Amino acid sequence: MSGKKLAVWAVVCGLALATTAWAEGPSGRIVTVDLNRLFNEFYKTPIELKKLQELRESNSNEESTMLTEYRKLNDELVKLRDESEKPEYTAEVKEQKRKVMTDKLDQIKKSQQDIEEFRRTRLKAMEEQRALRLNNILKDISDTIGKIATGAGYMMVLDKSGMTGNGMPSILFSQTGMDVTDDVLKVLNKNAPKTQP
Repeated sequence: MSGKKLAVWAVVCGLALATTAWAEGPSGRIVTVDLNRLFNEFYKTPIELKKLQELRESNSNEESTMLTEYRKLNDELVKLRDESEKPEYTAEVKEQKRKVMTDKLDQIKKSQQDIEEFRRTRLKAMEEQRALRLNNILKDISDTIGKIATGAGYMMVLDKSGMTGNGMPSILFSQTGMDVTDDVLKVLNKNAPKTQP
């Protein structure tokens, strides 16, 4: 998960939680979480990443099959071209070979177009699936942080794993007691299956 995306979500979470807290009153404390840890140690993350990997492998296998057929068509075309030039063949036979070659060329062009279309559409679909699955994970994390913060009366929750544009930590210092990452993980993983895939 990119630090930039996590940082954006941290800002959104922080602003939303801060707004809620201030509406209820200025009391409460500021706490921190490590959003990278929450993402990486949330039981749903490896499950979703595995599904994405299986989808990538399925796409790769399908493309490999299409490429094998494309190469086969090209090999057949080369063979036809060689046969059409054999001196022992009559003009009529050579003409028949040329017509078959024309049909084979059309098949090759169609196969190439199919491969290009497959790559284009599957790449887009893969990107959409990745964004959907990762956003769902981040939403679960964000919602859980919100519930915990509301229940505990926290004024603000900040992501201490975020980085600024110049590469500096977004939070330069925070006391250990401010970190509630473990508390959030306990809630996130309370329904985790006993055996992870």
